[in-house]
Amino acid sequence: MDKTVVVVPDIQAPKHDQQALDAIIAFIADIEPDEVIQIGDACDFEAPSRWSAGTRAEYEGSVEQEADDLRRHFIVPVREVFDGPFGFHEGNHDLRPRRYLESRAPGLGASEHFRMENLLRFAEHQVTRLPDFYEVGPEVVTTHGHLGRIGLRQDAGATALGAAKRWGKSVVMGHTHRAAAIPWTTGIGSSRTVWGVEVGNVMREDCADYLKGAPGNWQRAFGVLHFSGGHFKPEIVYLDEQNQFTYGGYRYLSGGADAA
Repeated sequence: MDKTVVVVPDIQAPKHDQQALDAIIAFIADIEPDEVIQIGDACDFEAPSRWSAGTRAEYEGSVEQEADDLRRHFIVPVREVFDGPFGFHEGNHDLRPRRYLESRAPGLGASEHFRMENLLRFAEHQVTRLPDFYEVGPEVVTTHGHLGRIGLRQDAGATALGAAKRWGKSVVMGHTHRAAAIPWTTGIGSSRTVWGVEVGNVMREDCADYLKGAPGNWQRAFGVLHFSGGHFKPEIVYLDEQNQFTYGGYRYLSGGADAA
């Protein structure tokens, strides 16, 4: 199996950097991957979160408006440049609306309308809701990171690597907002390598009130997964403060790619 997959990190719209997201969309248009995966937490949905209960934030914002904005500023532009398989993981922020109904209005908790795939109109755009643990390639699993009893670590890549060691498969995840790819090789003679891969985020740190002004040890990045002849090679692409980055010997600027 030979294929290339672009993994879009946590977006957490509307608290995201649209220029960073646009840069990733332009990259997708340029390299024409075989598959695109959004790793989860596409939307923030702060109003129905448990942190907003009893505060002004619970009554501010609109779940439907936030979903529609994300659809218009991410899903539609991706579909304008890419017609291949396009899937989303559901993150812990994405499921906030239905969790809110289940706990605050159980009579409405079974409503299908507030599921991520319906709020974002997946069917209309031929987008797939991925399983919580998606085998994107042989022995390689993508997941958001809030499920599976994954123990959180502070070092970039270490959370995913811990899961990879436990599961015996390479793990590609979001959730931590950190970005790194770390290999772990075992065996004598015939060795085997699994990877822990975290793909970063494009959320604006100034919108993360819970950081209280401190650095979050977050990295602005996205992932590219390469599968060739049974070999798996993950790559983390880091964006700088101007949302520029280097990939494949080219420097990607806001207007396109130049030779590095």
